[in-house]
Amino acid sequence: MLFRLLTVALAVAAICTTTSAAAVQTSTPPTEAQVRELVTKAVTNKTCENCVAALRVSREFARDNITAAIELSKSMCPNITNSPADLCNGNIDKQMPVFIKSALKADFDRGDDKFICHSVFERCPSPPVTAGTLSFPKPKPRVLTVPAHCGKLANVIHLSDWHVDELYEPGTEAECDRNTCCRTFPTTNTTAPPRRSAATWGDYHCDTPVKLARDLMQFITKDISGIDFGILTGDIPPHDTWLRTKETVVPIEEHAYGTIASFLGDGVNVYPSIGNHDTGPTNLFPTEKSGGRLQWLYNSLSSQWRPWLTPGACLQVRSNYGAYSTSPHPGFRIISLNTNFCYNENYYLYSDLSDTDPNHELRWLISELQHAEDQKERVWIIGHVAPHNTDCLENWSDLYHQVVLRYSPHVIAEQFFGHSHRDGFAIYYAGKEDGNEAGMKNARTAVATAWTGPSVTPYKNVNPGFRMYKVDTCSWNVFDSITYIANLDQAAQWDAMGASPNWHVEYSAREAYSPYAPLPANESLSAAWWHNVTEAFEKDPGNTTGPFQEFWKRHSKQSRVFPTCLANTTCPQEVICALRSATNADACVVPASGLKKRRDDGDMEVVEGVQETRPWSRKMC
Repeated sequence: MLFRLLTVALAVAAICTTTSAAAVQTSTPPTEAQVRELVTKAVTNKTCENCVAALRVSREFARDNITAAIELSKSMCPNITNSPADLCNGNIDKQMPVFIKSALKADFDRGDDKFICHSVFERCPSPPVTAGTLSFPKPKPRVLTVPAHCGKLANVIHLSDWHVDELYEPGTEAECDRNTCCRTFPTTNTTAPPRRSAATWGDYHCDTPVKLARDLMQFITKDISGIDFGILTGDIPPHDTWLRTKETVVPIEEHAYGTIASFLGDGVNVYPSIGNHDTGPTNLFPTEKSGGRLQWLYNSLSSQWRPWLTPGACLQVRSNYGAYSTSPHPGFRIISLNTNFCYNENYYLYSDLSDTDPNHELRWLISELQHAEDQKERVWIIGHVAPHNTDCLENWSDLYHQVVLRYSPHVIAEQFFGHSHRDGFAIYYAGKEDGNEAGMKNARTAVATAWTGPSVTPYKNVNPGFRMYKVDTCSWNVFDSITYIANLDQAAQWDAMGASPNWHVEYSAREAYSPYAPLPANESLSAAWWHNVTEAFEKDPGNTTGPFQEFWKRHSKQSRVFPTCLANTTCPQEVICALRSATNADACVVPASGLKKRRDDGDMEVVEGVQETRPWSRKMC
């Protein structure tokens, strides 16, 4: 909950104080006291009206004196968030200038203030999707030819959310007042014994120790043979957002990518994508319209990824805002997107919300998919923030959904994302253009799947893990998904015994779910099959040994400190709805405030043995 508190409360204190976009126009600028009053009211009385009022007055205060707005935010942050001053100051110094500039450009008369209160603070209703209908270079073929499976399978490793913490310190406090713990901080009381001492192998409130990351890679290279290639769906640095800069991000990424490459060797390429933590300051990716440059990051990643990518793909990374397209095998293409251009904590996006395709990334994606269709290639799309997540802005999510439906199932074979730290998936269903006028969601209309890879980091309250896919090398569809984990609740025992993590197969998706949704050996784990699995989930969601509760345990990689999804709540219904929803605009969760907002991932935490009543309805990271 601490991370979520910081995201909302710090945002209200720090961002509201400088993020508003069209404050009440008065001849006299608002005073510091007025800002404090309205921001405090917005934090206390969590309504759309109060959020908008705070935003408006705060923007006018920042317009008159940006420095004063930043200092006011710093003074308010510790009390509102119960966070140390150095964390508040670091986050505000790094995030505030971008938020101020974007807020001053935003159009509150057009409703951008309510959009910000919806997207950042979750105080206003979901806005209507206004992106419109995309046009494509060619109409979708009437007859779709999907390559047949040939039965020759390749092993593909999926790593995600590495979040390695090079400053992890065993024996330090694992229950601290910061985003991530297990370090000595300026405010650490070194004379008091920790409430929970950080084990050498990691902790559920902390990011990945270097020791754990290296042990995972050693397990992969020793115990998984015949790896064809890998994908890495973003987020290398830790969650210490108040410290992240260009100077701190680059060496961490260099060390991590170098470690992965050294273990896998020259014969195994890894195809990465950019996560929201992969830049400094965190989350902030400028667009052409917002102004600002991030060329240093794209140049750095192009250099670091050079051992795995072709020269042409490396050039695209540098010139195409981190996105690239490459062909690991004839007839097969991987397209890596920078989905941070839809991420709701990328504050550059709020400078012009009418720009629904920042940096023309979706237009570029369409051109790549059209070329693949013309050349009869099969395509994987990889990225970090999943377009179906609620922290991907609605308009971008809707446009991406249109792209997937246009090029599925004959071009797009699979999609892979990360970011949530959880194990999950989302199903795409045919639209009106494909004859599904009523918008039916069933096995017949299911056309595509988006996989969410489990995280390496145990942050927060999940076990560390990774995945291997068994992939048909003619259709490039997944025939099995095998997830590996280590049970981090045994970390103290590993230390005491001088043992290593117990990396092991958590489950095979084919073996786990085919008893409930029969699947012939010569068929892949298709979108239609996954829909049948969700129907099995619906039949008895409260059965502790049934498919839904087993899925929920796998959602956290069998973490014993992860909240339950009780059958006598709306949790099962909302989770299943989310699995069948491939756009942000599908509202599956109805929060206590009454505003419909779809949430399928989460920053979930058990505090003093008391579980969150709605653990499934919080977002991550």
